[in-house]
Amino acid sequence: MTANFITIRRLDGKTAFVTGAGGGIGHAVCQRLASEGARVIMADLNVDRLKEDAARLAKEHGVTIEAVALNVSDRSSWENVSRSLESSHQQVDILVNVAGIVRDRSLTRMSDDEWSSVIDVNLRGSWLGCQFAFEWIGKRGWGRIVNVASTAIYGSFGQSNYSSSKAGVVGLTRAVALEGAKRGILVNAVAPGIVETSILADVPNDILERWKEQMPLKRPAQPHEIASTIAFLASNDASYITGQTIVVDGGATTGDY
Repeated sequence: MTANFITIRRLDGKTAFVTGAGGGIGHAVCQRLASEGARVIMADLNVDRLKEDAARLAKEHGVTIEAVALNVSDRSSWENVSRSLESSHQQVDILVNVAGIVRDRSLTRMSDDEWSSVIDVNLRGSWLGCQFAFEWIGKRGWGRIVNVASTAIYGSFGQSNYSSSKAGVVGLTRAVALEGAKRGILVNAVAPGIVETSILADVPNDILERWKEQMPLKRPAQPHEIASTIAFLASNDASYITGQTIVVDGGATTGDY
């Protein structure tokens, strides 16, 4: 399924910083925000791969797109990016924390590294992003933070690390929203279900078909369907929404199937 949406330039004049921009959801978010007029800073570990995408999106949407290297779990990496933004007098209005990893293993077989690496990237990375976003947005009185959680917050077999990290993101979102309110910073999260990204390529076809059959809509989400929800939360159309987590899973967690 290809993206087919009406372009609304709700984000003209805004600058969005997107982590995990090299992944399926992250790339779709960058594309959607750029289509709505935002200047986009694409951040990921592999900046060389991002540069081509940045150039293509800039040409396609007529906005400035920049690619930067970032290890979301490393404070010094955030500090380097922050210094670069300051030296070039760039402001950030919107932060989208997409970066995340999966290291599945049953509870009794999971190693310390498999636990800590997922917590570090998914939860610590989002926490650091929120800290720096508060600094970047400062006292301007308008800002948006959108964190990416997951329906794994409800518990997922073999994902005690991932489920814990994403449940933490939901708690983080609610707590940071309380602190952001007085600054004009709205903080929300999106919890996708199964999304058709490169990760699904590793799932055996029979298992994937079983998953689809269990879904009310009988298909996984497309990345652009997650991106459209994020774009809404990043805009003034969501001006009275904060501290919330929007589940985008095609009804999979309703239990009515």
